[in-house]
Amino acid sequence: MSFLSNLRRKRAEQIEQRRTEAMLAAAARGATPEQVQRAGERAARGNTNAAIAGSIAATTSSIT
Repeated sequence: MSFLSNLRRKRAEQIEQRRTEAMLAAAARGATPEQVQRAGERAARGNTNAAIAGSIAATTSSIT
């Protein structure tokens, strides 16, 4: 396996792990299936700050 192939494989694994973790965290917070999917997509794109901020905003708006 070449060096670049190895890097691509590791990067893909990291992206998938971030996606899975974000989806599990969103589901644990009681998000709808659509919200869970969007959280996973945001995390996969690397926009985890937006995913965290979005989940906090959704949680606080449902509390008030």
